[in-house]
Amino acid sequence: MRWAVGVFLVVMFMISVIPPVSGQYLTFTTPNSIEVVRGDYSTGTLSLTNAGGLSFKIVSYQGFWVEDSSGNIVPGFILVVNPRIFTAWASHKTYTMSYNISAARTVPSGLYTLHMKFWAFTNDNTMYIVKASVPVKVVAGALQFGVARAYVRERPGSSYALNGETIVVFSHVLNRGHHSVSITASVTFGNVSASYFKDVQNLTMVPGDNLVRFSIPVGYEVPPGVYTLDYTLSYPDGSYTYSKHFGVKFGVSLVALSLESTTVKVNQENHAYLTLLSERDITLNLTVLAYRGSRLSVNESRPVRVHGGTDVIAVSLPIQVPGSITSRILLSYDGREIVSREVSYSVFAPLTIDNLSYVAGSSGKVVFTLQILNPDAAPVNGTLVYKVYSGSTVISRDSVRATFIPGVTSMRVTLRLPVGKEISYEFNLLSLGGISTKRGSLYIHPPIPTATSSPTPSTTSAPVSNSTSALPPKRGGTSSLLVAVVILLLICIGVAFYYFSKREGPKKRKRSKPKRHSPLGRFKRPKMPMFKESRELPKKK
Repeated sequence: MRWAVGVFLVVMFMISVIPPVSGQYLTFTTPNSIEVVRGDYSTGTLSLTNAGGLSFKIVSYQGFWVEDSSGNIVPGFILVVNPRIFTAWASHKTYTMSYNISAARTVPSGLYTLHMKFWAFTNDNTMYIVKASVPVKVVAGALQFGVARAYVRERPGSSYALNGETIVVFSHVLNRGHHSVSITASVTFGNVSASYFKDVQNLTMVPGDNLVRFSIPVGYEVPPGVYTLDYTLSYPDGSYTYSKHFGVKFGVSLVALSLESTTVKVNQENHAYLTLLSERDITLNLTVLAYRGSRLSVNESRPVRVHGGTDVIAVSLPIQVPGSITSRILLSYDGREIVSREVSYSVFAPLTIDNLSYVAGSSGKVVFTLQILNPDAAPVNGTLVYKVYSGSTVISRDSVRATFIPGVTSMRVTLRLPVGKEISYEFNLLSLGGISTKRGSLYIHPPIPTATSSPTPSTTSAPVSNSTSALPPKRGGTSSLLVAVVILLLICIGVAFYYFSKREGPKKRKRSKPKRHSPLGRFKRPKMPMFKESRELPKKK
């Protein structure tokens, strides 16, 4: 009973002390908003303005609550403000208070409203309840990804990269939280058929601004084409993806190709001129391949320097081999073909006197035989000019025009020349602006007179008989025959003697073969039994 009386007295005292409260709600307005990362906290300041027409001598902060867009109270927030008490807050006056608000990890990301409650007392001690509402945005992750950019480091602003250059991609990442966050950053460069570059890194984003950057080398093995750069940043609470297309070129292209001449002679100079447009300074390998038909006849290489802008390269073409030539001109770098073109031209070689021989008769008739070589693949017209002279006197001079087919052609020139003189000759073959010469000399001997025999008397036969007498006498031939017969007879006797001596000689005694013994040892055949015969029995026959 005493406890109930005590409680009643305390309540009555408090009612008498508490000033009268107005039932009207007033508001403090603010232009500010709050953003906080769930699982983290956010700090800042709020500017509160007394929007009502009343002036307060004391304003006291009492508490807060947070509502979602449907007006439901959402737990998981903690708010600390400073200061909590304000004095002399006149109408339309603004005060600033700092705050520290945190959101639990369980709070879903989204838009909320923070409601703060104040008690405000006027000069006559009337208390009003004042409310301030502040928009609050809860974000799921602490990281805010900036827009990425990619460019060619050597030529910023270019939409394509040259082989050997580098593409750079970068972006800024803002960590709005107060703890470091780990992310996975990756970049790839390629097309649908191949990937030429890939890099993956695990990075730590500290609170504040962070820079993420990758360098992508465009190697010389990357063929010309259009490629895609893919750049990705990711962590459990979000991700960011950026893509950009880049063209890739080598930077050296052929503008024009011209040929100095389509028809040349052997060992004359012939050139092809390459006009190149280059975006770089680089040393290339120049290769010239010459084909005669399907057979490779020349393979030559040398380095050439290409400068930025327009370059003209003079290429010496092979002309050592006659015929129809196809030359392939290659520009390459480190084994990679940059430019490849073909030119065709014809190389002609003049006719040559491959061999010269002659046959001279005692009557002065001389036949010259010339072997004419045409190394070209087509018939060639030529003129054979010859001159025969003795001393300073020209004996014969003439020229012959002819068409010579490919290969070797025989040509004969028949002349009648004086006998018993030293003769000089010169043959010149003119064709395709060239000349082939053969020179020499010959001497035709006069005929040797034949000896004539006159009738001789019979007495002159004696010496002949003497020359023949030096031969062996006639009977000598008979004795030789007799000696041969005797030798043949002796040979026959020797053969007969050898034959008969072989037949009548003592024969070799042959050893008799051993008798076969029974495997049972010695066995003596039993004798037939003997029976005494009786006289009455017939005798055995």
